Amino acid sequence: METAGPPRVYADQQNRSPWTAQLADDGPPRPLDRDSTADVVVVGAGIAGIATAFFVLRETDSSVLLVERGRVARGATGHNAGQLEAYFERPLCDIAAAFGREAAGAAQRELEDGYELFDLIVAETGAGVRVEQGTGHMGMFNSNHLDVHLRSLQVREQTGLGRRPCVVSEDAEFLADIPADLSGLYSVVPQATVRELLEIDDDRYRAVLSAPAGWANSSLLCQRVLGHLRRMHADRFVYADSTNVERVVVDEESAVLHAGGHRITAGHVVLCTNGFVDHVVEDAAGSPVRLARDQQIAGRVAHLAAFVEDAPRPPAAMSYIRNLVIGGDTPYAYVTRRTYDYGRRTVTLTCIGGPECEHDDPIYERDAPFPGGLLQTIDDEVRPFAGSKRRSGQPYDFHWHGLMGYNGSKLRVVGAHPSHERLLYNLGCNGVGFLASMSGGRRVARRLAGRPMAASVFDPRVARP
Repeated sequence: METAGPPRVYADQQNRSPWTAQLADDGPPRPLDRDSTADVVVVGAGIAGIATAFFVLRETDSSVLLVERGRVARGATGHNAGQLEAYFERPLCDIAAAFGREAAGAAQRELEDGYELFDLIVAETGAGVRVEQGTGHMGMFNSNHLDVHLRSLQVREQTGLGRRPCVVSEDAEFLADIPADLSGLYSVVPQATVRELLEIDDDRYRAVLSAPAGWANSSLLCQRVLGHLRRMHADRFVYADSTNVERVVVDEESAVLHAGGHRITAGHVVLCTNGFVDHVVEDAAGSPVRLARDQQIAGRVAHLAAFVEDAPRPPAAMSYIRNLVIGGDTPYAYVTRRTYDYGRRTVTLTCIGGPECEHDDPIYERDAPFPGGLLQTIDDEVRPFAGSKRRSGQPYDFHWHGLMGYNGSKLRVVGAHPSHERLLYNLGCNGVGFLASMSGGRRVARRLAGRPMAASVFDPRVARP
């Protein structure tokens, strides 16, 4: 890793995402202009709302009204890392300890179904987005990291999910301390293999876990799928943007939304926002309707930067644990690389990120400048992982921040509220939301189609007294 040089200070920068930069003009706003009714109202036109609307229209005969307070995919979906990966930010072995091994395995399988659902959506809508696939690699440097992830691999094997490659350097100081019951879950390799997989010269990292990965612009996908839904389902699909939902009231027979000065009456309402929004949800008596405390969404702002290179490079995804113990406060650093259409050029885009900030204010300024100090942090702490050829202090082509939905359980919330079946959720990215949004949309659609659904770790719960 590069040693730190003299202090530098980047100026504040425009919040500019490479994903929204590729969007076509949305045209004039389409706010809700009258009281309306629909079988299903979906709130939020990011990847979760678009996927939910797609599957509800596909698997039921319901009419759908999709309501967005801004423009399509301009929120968290347009300000993410653009990765297709099926994993939890919470270790699978921890999920198994809390919910049971079979439930954890079923949840992981549902996430991995997201790859096929993504392909299905792209194929059926003709979205035509650029998609690249490959393998992602995560770097580990101590026995705690390795033990947690090997035990998660053990859960995969025990639930029929199959093995994923894990290698440990023959120079690892903790090699002799790996428990015997985990011996069949990894291979011992030269340290040079670890460096090659992680694309770094930092010999602190001694082990690598690999998994399928992919890269796509979910914001562009949303815009194109929305166009398809409006064309193909004009008889039962309506889209309204620039329409804020202020209040949702649910009772045993229906849901009523107050949005943009109008009233929407629905058979069901599905909340597909990032979860950190200012609308009120209550029952007919005016009592708040809430989730369990560890499922309630809080705001966290992620910060990323990217630079382009004219030379073609193979797609890649690497993450590097920086905590001593899994679950600590220091976010991992991550690097993704993919082919990117930049104006009339096709270039290599490398995205780097890691810094996150808690956000407790109900108001989030999406267009606020990207802080120069955080760009400096990314350049100092994360850029070295992206390759030694890029010098420190250079300008970036993109720098963006986005409000993501996190909760204490670190699990997405998908399904009907246990006390109010007219209210459903598909929310809570927890840093990994692209594929999970799709599997969540299908799960919601199947519930609305009347299909029996097995209990899941994603099920909404209510707070205990």
